[in-house]
Amino acid sequence: MILLDTSVLSRAFRRSRPGPKEEALRRTLQRLVSGKTPLGVPAIVLQEVLSGIRGEKQFAELERKLLGSFQIVHPDTSQYLEAARLRNRCLRAGLSVSGVDCLIAAMAISGGHQLFAMDEDFESMAKHAPLKLYHGRRMDS
Repeated sequence: MILLDTSVLSRAFRRSRPGPKEEALRRTLQRLVSGKTPLGVPAIVLQEVLSGIRGEKQFAELERKLLGSFQIVHPDTSQYLEAARLRNRCLRAGLSVSGVDCLIAAMAISGGHQLFAMDEDFESMAKHAPLKLYHGRRMDS
């Protein structure tokens, strides 16, 4: 499974004037949705993507799109514990990473999933943990 981070979904679905990078990202997501690899959204990412939307119509449309296109993945207690360990490891290495990002990374690691993110914090985390990142093959096509 490929887990999708807030940084990917926000750029793909929330930008009112998408640029070339967002259009390439949308094409990559469309290929993934059309493919055989399952796609998941951590429940906390669902909350993050939907937070801050002012209009109820836009909220409902995005909610429907996310819930209809992706499997929502919920963390368990062991993933919260691993997230704390990962954050502590990163802090000892001089990296300031959020607890939420560490939870998302822990969910990917423990589930044996790849994480599709546009956030450089995950690149840094991957140097200190067995985090597999999906790099959006053919993003520029």
